Amino acid sequence: NYWLLNHGFSIGIGDTIADRSTMSSITEIISTAKKHVQDIILAAQQDKLECEPGMTIRESFEAKVNQALNKARDDSGKKAQASLREDNNVKQMVVSGSKGSFINISQMSACVGQQNVEG
Repeated sequence: NYWLLNHGFSIGIGDTIADRSTMSSITEIISTAKKHVQDIILAAQQDKLECEPGMTIRESFEAKVNQALNKARDDSGKKAQASLREDNNVKQMVVSGSKGSFINISQMSACVGQQNVEG
């Protein structure tokens, strides 16, 4: 606390913006995931989607889409986290344990990801 009296600590939008090459990688990851989800939708529309054990076809569809989108969120989040410098204030808060988590960094810098409505 004494350190904060003398130095101060704040975060801004600049702490969440990734560099150009990282944003390019994140965009590519998200585009690939969108194409994969389109393939899943097409398979479902053509009755080619296989049921997962213990699930209906709708549950299997939802699970496969969630899996694809969660992978995109995680991969893009890892890219965003890796691009942040050690003196980044958001990263310092997470690493020190004072506030937030790495998933919050991912959501601010890359993408929020799939939001489930019914569980």
